[in-house]
Amino acid sequence: MEENEIIQNSAHRCPSKVYPVTTGDISQLPPSRPPHHQHFQIKKLPKLIIITLLVVAASISLTALICILMYFTLSPKLPSLHLDTFSVSNFTIGSTNLIAKWDFTLTFKNPDHLWQIYLDYIECIALNHDHFPIAINHSVSPPFKVKPMKKNTIHVQLATGDSLIFLNHQLLQKINSQRRNGRMVVFGLAVRAKTRFTGVSWLWWTEFANLMYTCLDLKVGFKGLSDSDVGMFIGRLPKQC
Repeated sequence: MEENEIIQNSAHRCPSKVYPVTTGDISQLPPSRPPHHQHFQIKKLPKLIIITLLVVAASISLTALICILMYFTLSPKLPSLHLDTFSVSNFTIGSTNLIAKWDFTLTFKNPDHLWQIYLDYIECIALNHDHFPIAINHSVSPPFKVKPMKKNTIHVQLATGDSLIFLNHQLLQKINSQRRNGRMVVFGLAVRAKTRFTGVSWLWWTEFANLMYTCLDLKVGFKGLSDSDVGMFIGRLPKQC
């Protein structure tokens, strides 16, 4: 009786159900809930993947933006070309062609602080006063480089025998009249250069460019009419092309 009374009083205090369990039989137990920390890990895993993907995408975008800005802001500056000396010798005018030898020096200046310039190929073309080519010389020197903020000078000898160009009679008469009347002949010079621009160690790319320079209105004076006379440049040198 006392046990029954204790059980009844306990039932009033706690409304939970009591299941009789036999030894070894757990089929009647209510299903257990999974631990709270496992449920948290299952929800947390997708968030970590999303955050990782966002960090990777942001890093790639930032790197691409930096490369684009570097390409446009750190692009190489084109070298300048100056004519230091200019003279003409063995100047002879025939009936259908002109024979002469041009002797001059060129200086390439690199104005860039980061890029060095490689001139792989140079072509020089002598022009008359009407900018018509009268002599061409290909690859006048072996490839050379110009370091950042430095300059490099080459000596060029250009003769009509290197690439003989036949001129019409009217053009030859104009050149001959310049020589006989004022003892001064006007020439021009065109320079083509195939260049490579390579940056410092942390600038990993290489730029290529084909450059064209012209030095016009080059007045050359001769002392006499002899073929052995050497014509010298009239004006101030160096002259920027």
